[in-house]
Amino acid sequence: MKSKIITVIPVWNGEEFIAQTLESVARQALLPDRVIVLDDGSTDSTPGIVRDFRALKVEYVSNPQNLGLHGNCNRALEFAAETDYLQILHQDDLIDPEFYRQMVCVLEDCDGRGMAWCLDERIDENNKSLSVSGKADGKVEVLSLDKFLRRKAEIGNQAYCATLLKTGSRLAPCRFRMDMPILADMVYWAEYGSYCRKLVHVRRSLAKYRWHGANATSSRAPNIDSLITDEWRTMQINEALRKSKSGLWRQFKLKGLLAVRSGIKAKRFRQQGNLDYSSEIVRVAKRFSGPVAWFLGQFLVEVRDLLVFGILRRPRHPKNVYS
Repeated sequence: MKSKIITVIPVWNGEEFIAQTLESVARQALLPDRVIVLDDGSTDSTPGIVRDFRALKVEYVSNPQNLGLHGNCNRALEFAAETDYLQILHQDDLIDPEFYRQMVCVLEDCDGRGMAWCLDERIDENNKSLSVSGKADGKVEVLSLDKFLRRKAEIGNQAYCATLLKTGSRLAPCRFRMDMPILADMVYWAEYGSYCRKLVHVRRSLAKYRWHGANATSSRAPNIDSLITDEWRTMQINEALRKSKSGLWRQFKLKGLLAVRSGIKAKRFRQQGNLDYSSEIVRVAKRFSGPVAWFLGQFLVEVRDLLVFGILRRPRHPKNVYS
């Protein structure tokens, strides 16, 4: 029997937060038909926690071999043809009780594939709020494909936990790239979006993305290729999906955005005392941005830090080198 909503949770050694993630699914006003945990070879107490969970029925599936994060996400995509809506929810993130009801509502009139994503609140290990990914004004924004792809080329925020795919019971048309440890999702949203008939940004905070020292984004930060080179690759891949000529001004804007994003990372590692790695980030990023965009980008980094963390005193997780 075909499902309306399937939630797939890829997990690996997720004992610290997996119960909270499952509880957030169990509290949904509109419950998914199936909740499937794909265990990628956990060696901690994850299997027992999942099997003992009683607030809703959970299907526990153990992978015969370790697939890695995005390999496990690709396995999650295998359920696309069995449901109208599919969500990939990571083991440490949470969703608001209204998530499925509100996200399904904005995609119900879509005849074919669609995608909706909402704002996400960033929280720490103790569920303390750190920030929200945008202005939560409650607006529902339907984007043209070109506008959507422009945002993805600019690496506009879109968290796994905040995203719902309308599959229309079709096979997934693309897969997560295995050669991009941090930004495979940003490329995937752009590629999947290019097959969609409706793209919707819900400016409500209906998901919680957890920042902690062991999460994948943090643990892979020391790799210069995934941190800087892949970011420029993502910009260029997603920009090319627009199928329109990218002019000099547009490329300069992307170089400036890379300079800002890389400058923030360089500064965070410098603040942590890792001066050599900070210098390496600067060297590699300037190779892509050029000196003019780099200089302008660093000015914006300092202004932003003064405003956001100085005047507004927004909290920041000490392991977060991205903001």
